[in-house]
Amino acid sequence: MKSRKRGAALLATGIAGAMVLSACGGGSSDSGGGESGSSGEGRVVFGESTDFPENLFPYIAAGNATSVANLLIRVLPGPYVVEPDFSVKWDEDLLASEPELDTANGGQVNTYVINPDAVWSDGTPITAEDFEFTWRANRSSDPADGGCASLLGTTGYEQIASVEAGEDDKTVTVTYETPFSDWQSLFGNLLPAHLMDNEDPVALCDTITNGWPIADGIVGDISAGPWQIKKENIDVGGQIVVLTPNPEWWGEPTGLAQLVVQNIGNDPTTAVQGIQSGELGVIYPQPQLDLVGQIEGLEPNVSSDVTFGLSFEHLDFNTTYGPLSELAVRQAFTMALDRQEIVDQTVGQFSSDAEVLQNRIYFNNQPQYQDTAPDEYKTQNTELAKQTLEGAGWTLGADGVYAKNGQRLTVQIDTTANNPLRQTTIEVMIPQLAEAGIEATFNANPDIFAGADKPTSLEAGGFQAAVFAWVGSPFRGATQSIYEQPQGDAIGQNYSRQGTQEIDDLFAQFQVEPDPDAQAELGNQIDALLWGQVATVPLYQKPTFIAYQSSISNVEDNSTQAGPLWNSETWTVQ
Repeated sequence: MKSRKRGAALLATGIAGAMVLSACGGGSSDSGGGESGSSGEGRVVFGESTDFPENLFPYIAAGNATSVANLLIRVLPGPYVVEPDFSVKWDEDLLASEPELDTANGGQVNTYVINPDAVWSDGTPITAEDFEFTWRANRSSDPADGGCASLLGTTGYEQIASVEAGEDDKTVTVTYETPFSDWQSLFGNLLPAHLMDNEDPVALCDTITNGWPIADGIVGDISAGPWQIKKENIDVGGQIVVLTPNPEWWGEPTGLAQLVVQNIGNDPTTAVQGIQSGELGVIYPQPQLDLVGQIEGLEPNVSSDVTFGLSFEHLDFNTTYGPLSELAVRQAFTMALDRQEIVDQTVGQFSSDAEVLQNRIYFNNQPQYQDTAPDEYKTQNTELAKQTLEGAGWTLGADGVYAKNGQRLTVQIDTTANNPLRQTTIEVMIPQLAEAGIEATFNANPDIFAGADKPTSLEAGGFQAAVFAWVGSPFRGATQSIYEQPQGDAIGQNYSRQGTQEIDDLFAQFQVEPDPDAQAELGNQIDALLWGQVATVPLYQKPTFIAYQSSISNVEDNSTQAGPLWNSETWTVQ
């Protein structure tokens, strides 16, 4: 069977880590807020709260992490930049003019004109060859078609017929076999053809599969952005990566001499102490009530902001084994939840704007958003949950827990380790479920986002239910990888391992629909169908929280996949 993978969304991960600033160099360890100096001097220490990367190659599962996206956002360029207001602007550093879109006769052709000054950090010009190679590396996950099964997604790239140089090698012509509505999302991490290309597809797939292991750094220390990551500046033991200015950068010079990315883990105490002492200049932790309150108390020395972006917290069910393989059990589980109480006891504690999310494709603050949830899931309905279980043959035991064929209805809910907000989320769920005769337990799983070699990971399928988040962008076509039917062992990002042909067919229309209103209608139709299989349950749009020393200028949250370092080259310190 031909393996097809779609565009990928980012996992929002988080594990504990030690703060070892003395290892980062570039000044004393207590100068995280920046050393005084003019433009291009000093440093800022960014406290990374998500997992330290195992691989820096963004197109494979091992590199599909928020921490990787944060490191690469101003290292590997793309034609478009997602702004904090969710708008999309063409990159005036990489390109000489706004890309052209030609849809004559129902086809689609895009033309990119590369900035004549644009070069890689080794001095090699950026050309159409790099666009062509990036497409060819991502166009297929089918080895029989010269593709690579290790790819996370191929959406958009698989619709392209050719990528060729135009009038010269600084002009790129992209011709599509079928139109792709989210074409602006492509080529977002441009790859260096001169360092990676191989005419042998098997050898190229080996290169892709191996990726860029963190200890080895990026191939050739290459960069085409204002920052560069050198192998010598990666401290795996200390979980530190130091970004330095790209010497061949043709745009405005960086405002700092160093940007130090230090993994601090998700412990709120570490984040608060680091920003309070000045060891950390900028932090981006998952917001918790006590953390937000403590940091707001550090004003005016520390500035902070809560923003609702394009990520959402949700519950995933493994539909392949155990009681949750039954639709009736998933339905009853969802009916038993009081999602409003979950919001009130978690994100509602520090933001009055927090509300229950009733859609997986669009978010509460997007104009395309519709509440697609059926009435039976909008509010807690314990009695209907019990009726649903009993109608499916479950019997309430003397201990208050349903059982069937000798199996008690017990579900373990996994989540990331050391994450107080998610722990609270599950702890609120447990008594709600108990009212409906469903026994649930909390489990902090350190391997939840590990590879298939870890039996309890999402990818391996060794879980019953899991609470985590997807981090998105304005390009909603990437959600297809999460919800389309698995094909054999190729599950994409569909960890629930559920799907229908009707959903797949609507996604196929969604990907090619050029009219935004018509595309939104399709997206909401898809979400309505997702409620029918109840493989995932949206909880709430996840807020982001950024805090920084007030002496640092130009810090601005970007609560999309672009992340908090999206404009870090403009940061300066007083």
